[in-house]
Amino acid sequence: MPKHDVTGAARRRQRRRSPAQSLDAIEGQIAETCRDLAVQVKRMRQLQEQADELRVLIHEWAGQPEPRFHREPTNS
Repeated sequence: MPKHDVTGAARRRQRRRSPAQSLDAIEGQIAETCRDLAVQVKRMRQLQEQADELRVLIHEWAGQPEPRFHREPTNS
């Protein structure tokens, strides 16, 4: 089947969706994106904690006082 026929069939299928089905599909994509973002934020927090621990260890090793972290408080 030529590509034109395939894309035309896909467009016809999309047109058959009701507005409620389209809204459900969009809401599903938004929910998936929110879950992905939550996972990434959690990972970023873990990496920040690891970086803070390494910073403290390096300062201890170098015989310097512990560093002060200048970071905005998080909501978690």
